[in-house]
Amino acid sequence: MRFLTAGWLAGLTVAAGLLCIVLVVDLTEYPYYVPRVLIFHYLLREQDMAGSVLLIAIALGAWLPGTRSAAIDAVEWLSRRPWTVAAATFAGLCAAVFVAGHNHALAGDEHLALFQSRAFAAGRLTGELPPELVFRLVPEFYQWRWLIASEHTGQVASMYWPGFALLLAPFSAIGAPWACNPLLASLSLVLIARLAARLSGVPQAGGWAMLLTLASPGFIGMAISYFSMTAHLFLNALFAWLLLERTPRRIVAAGLVGSFALVQSNPVPHILFALPWIVSVWRGAEGRRNVARLAVGYAPLALLLGLGWWLFLRELQGKTPMAMFASDEDILHRLGNLAWYVSLEFWKVFGLWEGAVPSRMLEQVRLWSWAAPGLPLLALAGWWLAREVQGARLLAASLLCTLLGYLPVVFDQGSGWGARYVHPAWSALPVLASLAMVRARSERLSNYVVRATMLSLVFANALRLYQIHMFMHDQLSLRPPFEKGVRQIVFIPFNPVNYSQDFLQNDPFLRDPVIFMASRGRSRDYEDIIRRRYPGARLAYDQPNGQVWRID
Repeated sequence: MRFLTAGWLAGLTVAAGLLCIVLVVDLTEYPYYVPRVLIFHYLLREQDMAGSVLLIAIALGAWLPGTRSAAIDAVEWLSRRPWTVAAATFAGLCAAVFVAGHNHALAGDEHLALFQSRAFAAGRLTGELPPELVFRLVPEFYQWRWLIASEHTGQVASMYWPGFALLLAPFSAIGAPWACNPLLASLSLVLIARLAARLSGVPQAGGWAMLLTLASPGFIGMAISYFSMTAHLFLNALFAWLLLERTPRRIVAAGLVGSFALVQSNPVPHILFALPWIVSVWRGAEGRRNVARLAVGYAPLALLLGLGWWLFLRELQGKTPMAMFASDEDILHRLGNLAWYVSLEFWKVFGLWEGAVPSRMLEQVRLWSWAAPGLPLLALAGWWLAREVQGARLLAASLLCTLLGYLPVVFDQGSGWGARYVHPAWSALPVLASLAMVRARSERLSNYVVRATMLSLVFANALRLYQIHMFMHDQLSLRPPFEKGVRQIVFIPFNPVNYSQDFLQNDPFLRDPVIFMASRGRSRDYEDIIRRRYPGARLAYDQPNGQVWRID
């Protein structure tokens, strides 16, 4: 590609950064005040404006005259020591979980996975709370949306598919759930390097892929959260790596890995990623037989953890609150109720002209501004230069399917770091970009990219980790102050602007000394809870953001 030069890459990166700023200003109606309840727009304005400015500065600063940068040796070093880099990355990410992320599940999605993993770690399918306190201990806003909570039995379970919670369960059992995503991200780093080296036939491509990955704050930020996206990314990358060679054993193994990816939180991320690969298997040699082998790998876990969990939740849920027909034994009525329920869920999620397109455009802002400088452009160039390589085409198709598959989704990603909905297919970007680097054979381009990525590795990651730290610090400061390790009841009044419902994070069996409850007003909290259950408790804190009662 004659346009793949340092000058063009720098110019297009700057232009894209400016476009990102324009989109944020226009679509979030800057300078009008954006309340924190619109968390996606709030984070775009508070974080991505600065991130885009830094991206432009890096793109310009890296475009300096020079012959050969000494930093180019880093690519060679990375390609020879992927496991050493992965081990160092794991240690750094674990530290960042505490320093930047405060080891706190920010969003309800994160806490539900953590909650369910603790139930699994205890050998149970559900949490067990006092039935009369369920509506105090579980946010009412989440009930029947993201979890099922029975006021009759006290059983509580997440409505997300259980794969990620099962991954977290061993870590929760040893008291280190914070290590799960850093470990998966570190393993993903090695997989990305292996994919790049295998598709290019050049070992240095693995070094380029690792450098571009580590220089992307979106990869780092997601790895220090409790979102399931890092698990999706790892399993999808492993699925692709297994299918680079179509032996019967690897195809069955790919199906097994794919089935676990399918049930991580919901099946959509893996379906969109896997679709091009499954079509390719079908169209290849022994197509029907190989698809059957894939199905053999997919079936056990998909049925046990996917269908099985869905049936378990339906049993736990009991009668559907909203239905077209009375709940009886008539099979047609039951099918009609199911179709009605599915249609309600469908129209709640999809709607192309009801805000979906602006949300997806802003999501691309996050994809761009949380990536290494020019990474999407390099990935596009890599796809073109290596378009004869089947694996490269399929990775690009997986990324495109993911982007198009979420296009009609009406809601935005809410909180989180980077582009959450694109993250399961994000590995395609550094792999394809590495193909561009080894095929372009341009010393000046290599010097420019390595300088830009080194600057991003240091300054972009530092900025984003600082932004994450400050946001988490500000959010946690909204809670009533309590003393860790001491038995306390913390009452949280409902405040949607500050997402106070996300502060109701309790152990599934109330084993932690601090218990968070929804407040109904100080007098009711005292009469209903303190006087009846904890008559010896004393009030330690009382402010508009909640009350803390210490149980001595």
